[in-house]
Amino acid sequence: MQDDTLCVVGRRCFTRYCPDTCTLCGGSTDKDVLARARLGEPAGRARLVRVRDALGSGKGIEVVSGSGSITRAVVYRGCPFVVVTTSVRNETSGPMTVGELSALAAELEMGSPRRALRVLGCDGPHRASGQRASYAFMAVAERSTRAGMVCGWLTHERASGIVRLDARAARPRLEAVSEYGRLVVEPGESVVGESFALGWFDDALDGLEAYADAVAKANGIRLPRRVPSGYCTWYHARASEEKRTAELARFCARELRDYGLDFVQVDHGWQTSDRDYTSHNPQGPYSRGMGATAAAIARHGLRAGLWLIPFGWDPQAPALAAHPKWFVRRKDGSVYAVYWAGSCLDMTHPGARRFLRGVVTRMTKEWGYRYLKIDGLWSGMATKILYPSPRYRRDGLGGAVLHDRGKTQVEAYRDGLRLVRQAAGKGTFILGCTIAQNMRTMGASLGLVDGMRIGPDVGASWAGVLRCARPAAHLYFWHGRTWFNDPDCLMLREPLTLDQARAWGSLIALSGQMNVVSEWLPGLPAERLDVLKRTLPNAGLRGRPLDLLERPMPRVWHARVGEGEAEQHLVGLFNWDARRHARVRLELARLGLSPGEQVVGFDFWEDGFVAPFAGSLAVRLRPSSCRVLSLRVVRERPQVVSTSRHVAQGVVDLERVRWDGRRRVLRGVSRVVGGEGTELRLYADGWVVSSVRAAEGVMAEHEQEGACVRVRLSSASTRTVGWQVAFTEG
Repeated sequence: MQDDTLCVVGRRCFTRYCPDTCTLCGGSTDKDVLARARLGEPAGRARLVRVRDALGSGKGIEVVSGSGSITRAVVYRGCPFVVVTTSVRNETSGPMTVGELSALAAELEMGSPRRALRVLGCDGPHRASGQRASYAFMAVAERSTRAGMVCGWLTHERASGIVRLDARAARPRLEAVSEYGRLVVEPGESVVGESFALGWFDDALDGLEAYADAVAKANGIRLPRRVPSGYCTWYHARASEEKRTAELARFCARELRDYGLDFVQVDHGWQTSDRDYTSHNPQGPYSRGMGATAAAIARHGLRAGLWLIPFGWDPQAPALAAHPKWFVRRKDGSVYAVYWAGSCLDMTHPGARRFLRGVVTRMTKEWGYRYLKIDGLWSGMATKILYPSPRYRRDGLGGAVLHDRGKTQVEAYRDGLRLVRQAAGKGTFILGCTIAQNMRTMGASLGLVDGMRIGPDVGASWAGVLRCARPAAHLYFWHGRTWFNDPDCLMLREPLTLDQARAWGSLIALSGQMNVVSEWLPGLPAERLDVLKRTLPNAGLRGRPLDLLERPMPRVWHARVGEGEAEQHLVGLFNWDARRHARVRLELARLGLSPGEQVVGFDFWEDGFVAPFAGSLAVRLRPSSCRVLSLRVVRERPQVVSTSRHVAQGVVDLERVRWDGRRRVLRGVSRVVGGEGTELRLYADGWVVSSVRAAEGVMAEHEQEGACVRVRLSSASTRTVGWQVAFTEG
């Protein structure tokens, strides 16, 4: 090691610097992950520094170049990443324009041949070959072990963070770039850039989740206490109309509110004209006004939701025709209009900001809508639509002319989102829609929305489901950490088969992502409506796709809940092929269980117990179907394995369970839906049920076949029910 080398070592990561090269690594390894790294300019002056900011306290290496730019590589206490931030300074006598800024460039020391590696970016998993670029994040990991590097941009205040990978050489080369489009730095001024994080993990899924946690911390994100579940008019009725929406709200209150459905949202088509959201269309589907419909929904105990494009408008709309300067311009002076979303309202113009604030305030505080679905987000950045492909492409960033020339398009977009949130007021849920229209809005929206549509439009077809199931998998790690993922609507009607409807609902439930149904619910067959009931409410799960790096569409999802003897493993096994059966082998070791442990389970949709097994389980799946298993380690006493209320099998309805060994009684408390009741599925090898009792007014009965016991609790009303099952050894 050279005498002028500086080194910072943390508990979980380190960084080492000398004038010729730099090594950074975070996570769960002590090896060098980057080789031939560039941190700042080679001739820069380096020193050790202490840092305290939103990520906490840390130590780092600061490199100051001859031009005055500063690059820091910081190791934070408790953070598994090395975090790199680069600033630029204008030492000239005139304004300096920055298009992009490179924070880091290096070769990756993966320790595996390229053919064994997979690259995960915003457009999903791919082989490590050729050149790739991804918005916000990237992971490069070994396909079978999942060990590898995870990196990504923590902030996107002024710039759009991009990760580039060139895998044509023997060692892939990584570069982290902030794309500003057009950032003007005045003479003598400095601009602090965005923060980039990099680390090595034994399991890249751990790394992706840790990355999302770090993004949340860097941006001060606090999510709502629970994930909303509800209904959207769009995929069966567009905007619908006031009488049918009121009828739908009555049905939901009567049939589905006790299951957890809590909002009804009106979609595109209610407004004055195609790109004018100042009021309703008097000759349209809501002739009495939008406030009347919000009140009708609220009377049934549900939250009212409304769709709009906040940043895309018609310049000839009555409220805007006299204000052409409120719109973003192109360099030739024309209004900056984008396909489908409309003309881009300039969120750096005070007049445009006052106008939009008034529109949002009217919707939320006058009309009563406390759930806003804001669409066409790329119009707020004034960039091209790239829908439906999520891959990185040039989109004209830097080509728009804003009222405030000192702001970038990313900065203007974030200012617009902040305005919408402030105008909507505390307690209004903001759903962004959709990053698939231009994936650059993914990073730029972080910290400013509660939920985000992460994929393209769904449909009542298997192909429609598949195109949304893909981003639900490869962007799974954002959910519950930076926002609530919305994979798009749950579709239940034909031509989808019942198996297909169950598979889509199960993926939504196990991943924990937003469950928003778009069907005429009063007309659904009972078995289709039952899929919705079994996936409501959101169980608060954050399932992960275990084989994310192994195939384009993961087949094994896993969510672990509880600890100790209460530990439960929920496993979803999926066959995405609509023509062929599939055989999926589940390895218990991949769930974090010892291969020697005996595990018992219940197969939810097949309504049957899974006999105790160890090591692995082979499951045969029908075409385009799923199996959802609840697995528990076998105990030497009776235990609850599953319940019938929800596909999460106890997570939403089983409040507590306790075994009284002296009295040989299993006691519990369950949340029971009135008129339906619930079934407890118990495993009791070597025990015989002697009696079953429940709270007054609740019918309790049971049947036992060998070690498998079913206890049915029936109540006329929705309530919390205490119950107990007594056993004798037999």
